[in-house]
Amino acid sequence: MRADTVLVMPRSVFAVVAAVLIAGGAAESQQPPRDAQSLRPDQVGAFVWHDLVTANPSGARLFYGSLFGWTFEEAAGIDPGYTIIKHEGRPIGGLVPRQTSEAGSTEAQWLTYITVADVDKAATAVQRAGGRIFRGPLNARRDLRVAVVIDPQGASLGLASRGPALAEEGPPALHRWLWMEYVARDPAAALKFYGDVVGFSNMVHQTRDTFVYYLLSTDRPRAGLFRSLWDRDTSVWLPYVRVADPAEAAARAVALGGRVVLPPGPTVRNGSLAIVLDPAGAPIALQKYPFDGDTQ
Repeated sequence: MRADTVLVMPRSVFAVVAAVLIAGGAAESQQPPRDAQSLRPDQVGAFVWHDLVTANPSGARLFYGSLFGWTFEEAAGIDPGYTIIKHEGRPIGGLVPRQTSEAGSTEAQWLTYITVADVDKAATAVQRAGGRIFRGPLNARRDLRVAVVIDPQGASLGLASRGPALAEEGPPALHRWLWMEYVARDPAAALKFYGDVVGFSNMVHQTRDTFVYYLLSTDRPRAGLFRSLWDRDTSVWLPYVRVADPAEAAARAVALGGRVVLPPGPTVRNGSLAIVLDPAGAPIALQKYPFDGDTQ
């Protein structure tokens, strides 16, 4: 993925996030709402929503519906073309169509939103650290402040002042979101950047030969970070989905037109992980949970 083809999120993303995360209409404003910045410390750093931005929505429906059993529901009254992704009736994300002419690329990407203590301060910190603001900050709802930013390594991320009231207790069900990782071109720079912007602390969780895996934490571990294992021009946030059998799921992904970039193997979490690209190029991780052993 080229750095100049990353910024392809339509304007409708903000209205969509407002409507789905909090349920209701969007009303843009430049001034922060009084109750937008009311997160408790234990709510900061949570990944709260995932939108797939793609030029081939029908292909995405077929791929993810067949792979995970996800269903898709047109979001009436929100924005033309936006589709809510559901698993067993529960909203878990969205599908955002874009034109193939945008940036001259058809490559898809997952745009993930994370909660921060202050969206405006975090967006300013992004700029000061060499990143860019793609859109915002603005009020997507009375009680929701959002922005989409691009970090200095080309990874896009949504910032939100709060998340949905849909938290699950305990491990997620099969075929729901499990974890997040940052696949970095420059791990050291990324660690400093997200420490400054989000407030993530970091620690080395594991090392193997030249591979180093970091944990990013606020009040608890929120994500992992490691140097990219495959050739990329930009860094990327990688969402994880829980699966029962990563080898079987990866094989089905290939049969559905995807591509495996990290096959399951004994040296990578005891064969419990695979990383695939969907047919339009969006990376997604397939992880068994729980898994025995952790050699990466």
